[in-house]
Amino acid sequence: MANRKKIIIITPIVVILLIMAILIIMMSGSSNNDISPLVRADEQELSGRRLDISFSYDKVKIIASSQFAFWIEDMDGNYVDTLYVTQWTSQGGYRRRPTSISQWVAAAQPANMQQSEIDIISGATPSPGDYFVSWNFTDRNGNFVTGTQYRYFIEATMNFNEHVVFTGIISIDESLSYNPTPIFNPPDTKFHNMITNVRVAYLSN
Repeated sequence: MANRKKIIIITPIVVILLIMAILIIMMSGSSNNDISPLVRADEQELSGRRLDISFSYDKVKIIASSQFAFWIEDMDGNYVDTLYVTQWTSQGGYRRRPTSISQWVAAAQPANMQQSEIDIISGATPSPGDYFVSWNFTDRNGNFVTGTQYRYFIEATMNFNEHVVFTGIISIDESLSYNPTPIFNPPDTKFHNMITNVRVAYLSN
């Protein structure tokens, strides 16, 4: 009887502890999604000077796919900041699969980043839909940039060595709005539809 009483007393405590542990894991696992710089197009709120890149995403349902990044470099090729990068690659996947958005990895060098910086710029691979990312003309340290021209990059890995890159130049004193041309490698890849409807828009004032 004594042993039975102990079981009745301990069991509720164990259940409560397990529930608390599950809640903590769920909260920590969703933190990156809460602060992800990737925003759904229908939630867009334009204000202030900024560069906006909108696009449509459709998941490629095979392994080694659906990784992408948006980032900024100066005209000398120096890394300025990442606007968004998929979580799997930025959180260490680039070590296991060096072909995953390799151009971003070479520019941003995530191995040298603090975890807090990676958390700010990354998010889970989204569900298919329309999204946008924005740049407010600050660098990776939050300081406003002082140059007059910058280059944006969009890179996506569709399947192991199959990639697409969009790139172009932003002049601080010139407004723009256009659809950049994708560069596929290889050109005959069958995964053209992962990142589509890309539009770059910037108002200089």
